[in-house]
Parts: sequence; C-alpha cells; structure tokens
Amino acid sequence: MSGRYALMWSGGKDSALALRRARAAGVDVSLLLNFYDQATGRVRFHATPIALLHEQAAAIGIELRAIGTTWPEMDARLREELKRLRDEDFAGVVFGDIHLADVRAWYEERVLATGLEHVEPLWGDASTDLLAEYVATGGRAVVTCVDLARLDESWLGRIIDDVFVADIASAGIDACGENGEYHSFAFEGPVFARPVYWFAGERRIDGSFAQLDVKHSGDNQNFRADVRLSGLVDPRPTFANLASSTGLPYDAVVHHALVRYASSGAEALLSIEPRALRELIAARKAEDWKKVGAIIDWLAAGFESTNWH
Repeated sequence: MSGRYALMWSGGKDSALALRRARAAGVDVSLLLNFYDQATGRVRFHATPIALLHEQAAAIGIELRAIGTTWPEMDARLREELKRLRDEDFAGVVFGDIHLADVRAWYEERVLATGLEHVEPLWGDASTDLLAEYVATGGRAVVTCVDLARLDESWLGRIIDDVFVADIASAGIDACGENGEYHSFAFEGPVFARPVYWFAGERRIDGSFAQLDVKHSGDNQNFRADVRLSGLVDPRPTFANLASSTGLPYDAVVHHALVRYASSGAEALLSIEPRALRELIAARKAEDWKKVGAIIDWLAAGFESTNWH
C-alpha cells in the first residue's frame, strides 16, 4: 500500500495489534485518530483518560489527533475528520474490528464516501488466535472496563498475558471482548519504543460496567527511591527469626511476606517492572524459592542487576 494512513486508536490491545499487523504489511501509519467523550475526557467504553493516549502516542512515536465530542456529534465530527484526512493526502484509515459487521459497515460507509481506503488487518480472524498473537509477540495490556453482565469485577485490573489468555478461554465470552465484554489499555509491546508507565487508581461502577481509573505514573521516582532505600535493609535475618520463633519453615515465611507485598504493592511494581512481577509470580507458583529470593534481592538493589534472568 502506498501513501500515508491514519489508524483509529482506542488505546486498547486490538488497536495495538492492528497497528503491528498494518506495519508488518507495509502500511505507513503516520497518525493515530481518536474520538473521546468530551464531558469526561476519557475514551468511550475503555474509560482511559485521554492524557494516557498521548503517552502511548509518544511511546510509539506517532502523532495522536484526539477529538473530544458528545455522542450526538460523533457522526458529523467523524465525517469532518475524514474529509480533513483526505485534504491532507492520506490514503486511508486502519481499523481494529474483528467480526462485528454492523460496526465495520458504519465506519466503512463513511470512510469510502470520503474517498479514503478502509483497512481491517484483524478482520475475520478468530479472537482466540488474535489474543494469543498479541501476547506471544510481547503485547501487554490491563483490563480497564468489564461488562458485569458477562464478567465479574475480579477481571478488572488484570494484566493481559499468558495466564489471562488461558483463563479467558474458559470464561464463555469472546476472547478479545469484541462484544464489549471487556476493554483494555495497552502499555507494552512491539509497537512501543518503550513501556507506558501507569498505575491503578480507584475503581468505580458506572451502570452495568465496572471501570478502573488508569493513571500515568511517569517513571515513578518515588517508588524507585523507596526500593533503593529498602536495599539498605537485609530482610533475611528477620525471616529467619520469624521462622525460628513460630516453628514455620523459612520458605513458608518468605512466601507469606511475598504474598503480603504483592497484594499491597503489585500495582505500583507492575507499572515499573511488569516482567519482574510476572517472573516473581511464576517463580512463586513453581515454588522456586531460590529464584523468588533472587528477584526480591534484585528489586531491593534498585533495579540495577539482572542476574536473576
């Protein structure tokens, strides 16, 4: 395909996968396009603050054109922006639809009427395959919204990774949430030159939807400083004393401390070192206590050693 293309960007995993596939097919995507709710400053359905989409665009290295609208204005504003793209010599628009024909048709009619090409890199593929591809290629996202009629609130805030792929397969819904079962915020993967740092804010119920307020954490210097300070303290004697005084195995005490830490600090840690947290959880599940201890030591040293790999 020749010429420049815009990509309709929601900030979720499907948008990220559509971008990766489009690029792989030789499509020159030079603009991300988003229409968000003007009243809340958030992406509709995803509930992601528009400021975080700007962070994504910066991490990708592509301009974001974000347009705030009311719902009744959406049709007219979309047509205006499509005309603007045509006037700027764009060749077409890329979308991340999978199998909802009515949604595709609504956009396609307007795109084609403007004289632009309508591109759908994900169209017709199985949702299970697409989700697996997203994760296998290094993509990671966090669930920011769930439809409580289809999924319970425990899915909110989950990281889309290998474990998520396995769990969602038995949840009885579309694996990619194509029917609105859940929405996500992509923060890591092949389309990003660097991760997008975030942390989880408050949870809220909006009608039949549970939403997670995702916030930008910058490089989270406060958390890094706390970890570096904690490196001045060696927790192992404390663990040994607890094991001796309670009669519990040393490994059981370390496990308890890990669980307590993960439950209170996982969101902050995940925003900084998502791979480390995933490795930590995997090592704990495998009862590889030597690796668990090595990862904790690495974190306590201020994220400066990678000897545990």
